[in-house]
Amino acid sequence: MLRRTLLISALGAWPAAAWAQTPEAATPPPAARREPEVITPTNALEYAFVSALTNENMRPIFRRYLMETHVALALTEAGEDAAPREIRVREGFNAGAIFTSEQRLQQVLGADAPHVIINGRAALTRLVGKNVVINPGLVPMLTLEPRDLAVYLATQGESSAGPTQ
Repeated sequence: MLRRTLLISALGAWPAAAWAQTPEAATPPPAARREPEVITPTNALEYAFVSALTNENMRPIFRRYLMETHVALALTEAGEDAAPREIRVREGFNAGAIFTSEQRLQQVLGADAPHVIINGRAALTRLVGKNVVINPGLVPMLTLEPRDLAVYLATQGESSAGPTQ
């Protein structure tokens, strides 16, 4: 069984600004905290992601869609070759941020947040050896450890770590 965590609204209040900061950044004051926002799916990947919360049969479909469809990979600076952005998910757990759409990335990190739209396999390939968080600050949210990432990438399919194809 993969060691992954599907985080839902039972997590309580999360610091809103922490997702937009580098791992070294401090947690914002309590006034800046908010409840994670539950997404309303707008594409097939998001529909499969939300459905996978309550329907185990949707989990393989979500994994396949994640690998094959386009996602938004948060970057540290503008430019397609910039390093992936890591954020603090919780104490002692920083992860590269991937979002199920550009809309989700902008919802959490802001309209000017640097990012690249690439297929999920390419995004995960750029984060090999690191923790990954999908849709941080939203519900649902999925965290993957490096071992989980290796399992995802071992599935058959094509890989390109470059920009949108």
